[in-house]
Amino acid sequence: MPEIGEVARIVHFIHKHLVGKTLATVVAQHDEIVFGKVGTSAAEFEKSLTGKKIIDARQQGKYFW
Repeated sequence: MPEIGEVARIVHFIHKHLVGKTLATVVAQHDEIVFGKVGTSAAEFEKSLTGKKIIDARQQGKYFW
């Protein structure tokens, strides 16, 4: 689990470099622990995010979205 400062740094990075940009290519490595619990796959995750525009980044404790 990341520390709160590490999450804050990633959120800052996303704001600085990615907000307002469109994801042209998304690459995700399949991990049963990550994707298996929600009933999806890395390929489905990649497909759903490709072409999407990043509009914001937020943090709540050790979680960001």
